[in-house]
Amino acid sequence: MSKDFTLKGGNWWEFYFVRYFIGSVFGAFIILGIMFHPDSGMNEVFLDFITVEDVTLKDISSSILFGLLFLGAAFCYVASAPVLVVHTLRYRFTYSWSTNGVVKRWITILGLFAGLSYALWQVLSFNLLRGVLTVPALFLVFIQLVMLVSCVQPSNRDIFGFYKKLARDRANQDIYKQDYTESYRHLREHGNAYLILICESALGMALFVCNSFSDMIILLLIWLLPVIPIWFVATYLESRLKNV
Repeated sequence: MSKDFTLKGGNWWEFYFVRYFIGSVFGAFIILGIMFHPDSGMNEVFLDFITVEDVTLKDISSSILFGLLFLGAAFCYVASAPVLVVHTLRYRFTYSWSTNGVVKRWITILGLFAGLSYALWQVLSFNLLRGVLTVPALFLVFIQLVMLVSCVQPSNRDIFGFYKKLARDRANQDIYKQDYTESYRHLREHGNAYLILICESALGMALFVCNSFSDMIILLLIWLLPVIPIWFVATYLESRLKNV
């Protein structure tokens, strides 16, 4: 490892293990809470299948720790789905909107979300705690769907143009632009790591109030729903490769 902490041309914090390690550890604690916390809706469900006796530190083997870290990594990967969607659709972020336009958009979005939340609250008969713990995950799913729907409008469909221009700009960079690109990439990678922790917290709180495996599966399907179009977006970009 050189003095600038690089490994084979890449910075040490750019490796997936490093970027997802904290998220994996955090995810392991969330899984433990969902499974064994007495207030968790899944506590009794898991205890029907798992017998847990009093455990001391000396009883915890390396295989148990490795297994927990593996589960934490899996949870981290699933929980990070919104980050993938936002990263794919980042071409929709613009900084030319007026202040009034942004305020109106967010008022509309939050109003629609409040109406959806209230309707679900009534239909599913959530109590206060269950409703509050579910709101963050629901909002993350909702905002992804809003972004996906906005991309359907003819004026917002030029995702190919964005990636084409980005590829050409990156291919024709002088030293100053390369340093600039490296700076914002580092900021975004660190930002991704912390966004994943937020996503894990939101998903973990929603899973905490599930009362059955069927509830958990339905929740995970809803959580992953916005990711489905991303494969088709990648395939579309691949089909346009000859036009780059």
